Amino acid sequence: MIIAVDGGTTNTRLTLVNDGRVVDRIKCRVGVRDALRSGRGTLTEAVRDGIGRLLERNKLTVQDIRLAAFSGMIGSENGLAAIEHITAPAGIDELRRGSVKIQLPGIADLPFIFIPGVKTFTDPLEKPLGELDIMRGEETELMGILSSLNISEPLTVLLPGSHMKIVDIEASGRITAFRTSLSGELIRAAAENTILSQSLGDVYPTHADENYLRQGYEYAERRGINEALFKIRVQANFIKKADAAQLYAFLMGAILRDDVRSVLDSGAETIVVGGSDPFRSALAELIGESAGRLIVLSDESAEQASAIGAELICRDLTLE
Repeated sequence: MIIAVDGGTTNTRLTLVNDGRVVDRIKCRVGVRDALRSGRGTLTEAVRDGIGRLLERNKLTVQDIRLAAFSGMIGSENGLAAIEHITAPAGIDELRRGSVKIQLPGIADLPFIFIPGVKTFTDPLEKPLGELDIMRGEETELMGILSSLNISEPLTVLLPGSHMKIVDIEASGRITAFRTSLSGELIRAAAENTILSQSLGDVYPTHADENYLRQGYEYAERRGINEALFKIRVQANFIKKADAAQLYAFLMGAILRDDVRSVLDSGAETIVVGGSDPFRSALAELIGESAGRLIVLSDESAEQASAIGAELICRDLTLE
């Protein structure tokens, strides 16, 4: 039994995992951003309290836990330990070899294993800018996703969120290449911090209206993203047929256009979409039948992937 700690910029998720099965999970609204603002003590306290709550809720002690596995930004220079990225191609074996054991006595008397992120380069000066990319946390999530699919063929996996990761996986299950966009952050920024906020209000739909999503995508396809975004204001002020949720879907379609086009133009035969809604369902709708084979993860598979991946990586790890 392990505790998987997925530490991001704004949240930290702690999951109790036993032999590939999620037993319990806790989400703390504390992340690396809080450590930057008020020191690492804030993050240390959140992890310590989260582990304590998991143990208490499940009537366990630290002796019942083999290790705590950390992934994500919590293993960056702004988290609890700075772990170097390993270079792609990378799968479970490479991630296991690159994992680092660290003592954190201020949290719990447990072995703490930090799983490394992945980069696409060894020397950044030897490759063009377009081939340089990094991930931290998604590599662990990907290993969990691959285990749930149980297929051995090349895949392209989309992991939407604040940052969109488009990841190429070879048949052996290793990450070979990937690229990142800020589409999630751009959608939120445009909705909340531009003139469009007057039209969109505080809406954040859990599901994107398919008709308006497609309209936004197709308008950006014809005229570009910048012009598409201003048409949200035109629709809100003069046409007045769409509500805020529908206009938000138009915004999503316009901004997601470049990510979707990048995937389709790559010629990927099998595309897997993870992440959470509304992004997961929006991407599935926009890709649709254009993909040779489209696999959309369930809520459960997407939510549990990081914890399952952490256990797989650490399963045969020597703790000496």
